[in-house]
Amino acid sequence: MKTLIALALTSIFFISCSGTKDALNQPMESEVKQWAVDKQFTIENEWAQPLRGNQINLIDTPNFLTVENDTVSAALPFYGVRQTGTTLNSGGIEFEGIPKNYQMIYNQKKKSSTIKFDISEKGENYQVTIILYDSKNSSISVNSSQRDIMRYQGTVEALPEEK
Repeated sequence: MKTLIALALTSIFFISCSGTKDALNQPMESEVKQWAVDKQFTIENEWAQPLRGNQINLIDTPNFLTVENDTVSAALPFYGVRQTGTTLNSGGIEFEGIPKNYQMIYNQKKKSSTIKFDISEKGENYQVTIILYDSKNSSISVNSSQRDIMRYQGTVEALPEEK
């Protein structure tokens, strides 16, 4: 009888702990999703992955991708092969403006928001895919009309509130 009572109490303890864990994770999950829905976030990348090379550490390399309302801006380093002979003003991937075909989809199973859009800057067209994970990690893939594809991994945070 004592074994049955101990087993019941242990089961209740584990069930209550698992419910607490889910409740503690819930605010963070909805927080990142809300940034994506509100279009109010910025990403700083820690790693770059060129199509034809090894991963590159971006610590101490300034970079960002910011979504603020309807405007998207980015300054990302580029380590790859250009597909055209034209000379561009900078070596990195840089754009700022209102994207076309902007869409955001939340995946409950993966606890992530996937954002896709197209944007052009100085004759170069970009197809961008961003994945924001509820853990505040992020992944960016940039497909260019004139360069090899680049991938980045970093962290996402909310834009600072205006004062």
